[in-house]
Amino acid sequence: MFPNDKFKHIFFWTIEALALACLIFLVFRFDFLMHPLAVFANTVFMPLLVAGFLYYVLKPIMKAIEKIKIKGWQMPRTLAVWITFTLFLLVVVGAFVIFVPLILNEITNMIASLPSVIRHAQNYANEIMHESWFKRLNITISDDEIKNTITKYGTSLLSLTAGTLQSVIMGTTSFTINALMVPIILFYMLNDADHFLPAVKNFFPKNKAKDVFELGGQLDKTIERYISGQAIQMVFVGFAMSIGYWLTGLPYIWLLGFVAGVANIVPYVGPFIGVIPAVVVALSISWKMTIGIAITMAIVQQVNGSIIYPALIGKSLKIHPLTVMLLLLGAGNLWGMVGMIIVVPVYAIIRTIALYAYKLHVSQNKNDAVLELVDQELDDGDEH
Repeated sequence: MFPNDKFKHIFFWTIEALALACLIFLVFRFDFLMHPLAVFANTVFMPLLVAGFLYYVLKPIMKAIEKIKIKGWQMPRTLAVWITFTLFLLVVVGAFVIFVPLILNEITNMIASLPSVIRHAQNYANEIMHESWFKRLNITISDDEIKNTITKYGTSLLSLTAGTLQSVIMGTTSFTINALMVPIILFYMLNDADHFLPAVKNFFPKNKAKDVFELGGQLDKTIERYISGQAIQMVFVGFAMSIGYWLTGLPYIWLLGFVAGVANIVPYVGPFIGVIPAVVVALSISWKMTIGIAITMAIVQQVNGSIIYPALIGKSLKIHPLTVMLLLLGAGNLWGMVGMIIVVPVYAIIRTIALYAYKLHVSQNKNDAVLELVDQELDDGDEH
């Protein structure tokens, strides 16, 4: 029936894949089965995601602590885990004690100042209308139209802010549960991470276990380089932009700096998204302040792009900027902001798996020249 064993294996693998696809399709048709699973996945996903992010942020610190030697005494791993976890808790508590009250106070002040910002925007628009260059454009707009438009958008902004605060208050219970779960998950990740790959390796045949272990190590390095580098960039951009805002005389420096730092997690696009609130606030005060904001952003991003990013991530991921932009465009349209945040590391993981699979294929065919190139592609960046 089959010309050779190869076609026989392909046929049976195809039948099994089709059967699995049909089974998955049928299961997804039953809401009473999928709804509890979806709720469970949504509940567990966010704490795991946050804990995983923090794990890769803290992992380089824990490895550095593990290397400490005092007169021949080597730092035990368990003690290194506890020291790292304690430092993390101290930083979190310090941030809540110092920065959270500042940011909450600035949010309160910003909401209270919105009516005056709206009035300032109306006066600014009226001044522009009476400029000679604007009159030469022959655009007819009445003062009432400007007033109504600005009031409309200002009221919408106020309603959006109030709605956001209401959502935050309603989500306090969920946030509290996640806040309690994340440190627990994080501790076990730090303590038991070395047992994960060996445990996964046991699920595979002995002839494949070594390859699985090596691939897991490559993926671990890829994720660690990206996440730890991004975290340091976010902190740098947040503080640097806050200092720049302070030098330009902009109010709400910690809130706006926090927004700029968090937005920097999205490559290339994030810095521009993060500076928009600062530009809006600056425009309500003075156009000169807006120029100062632009100069601040240019300096911070130049330092970040020329020094911070190459030193932390460099070319280790070897992803072309055009590829990143296309990934962000597609992921943003499909999954929104969450997609834009995770698409680059997910692509890096898939790329690492594909390169390693290709390496195995080449090694089986004994093509030493191509194998050397693939090895260089996988190992490049370890020194960064």
